[in-house]
Amino acid sequence: MRSSRVPQNVGREVDSPAERARKVLAEQVPVLLLVARGLCRDSTKAEDLVQDVLEKALRSINTLDLEKNPRGWMVAILHNLHIDRCRQLARLEPHVPYDDVPLSTPELLDAPMWLALTVDDVQRAAAQLPNEMRDTYILFAFEGRTYAEIARQLGITKATVGTRLLRARVHLKKLLSAGLSEEST
Repeated sequence: MRSSRVPQNVGREVDSPAERARKVLAEQVPVLLLVARGLCRDSTKAEDLVQDVLEKALRSINTLDLEKNPRGWMVAILHNLHIDRCRQLARLEPHVPYDDVPLSTPELLDAPMWLALTVDDVQRAAAQLPNEMRDTYILFAFEGRTYAEIARQLGITKATVGTRLLRARVHLKKLLSAGLSEEST
């Protein structure tokens, strides 16, 4: 006698391995959001972090073993992405909105003295530099030569060009500052 039972698969599509993996990933979203909110302390940043985790997980969906711990794997991805973002933010300069910049900073108060300088003032001060510094500075600042061109012309290394330019700038700053302070008195 035959059984009249119909197999459960009949009439239903069998999920592909990729589809099963997507379902497993989707099941992890609430936990990932909870962990991300704890790390980020900002729901928008947490949602962005979870989005990036899902994106990374979907890229490697073919290698995902559903029998292992997909939640632990995805939380590890989330944690690593969060650390990467923190490191990236630490390298960036803090953003100061334009409206929050004070108008009376010491740099702005000193600016008018330096703004009064002309190219002629700098050329006169450069003429007072020691010969080696003067030649190097004039070739670079006024003639627009590269370090390599200056090095070839003067028969020195590029490192020496850089050293001479640095020393010339320091010396010029002293000369110009002294000249400016004499003018203001």
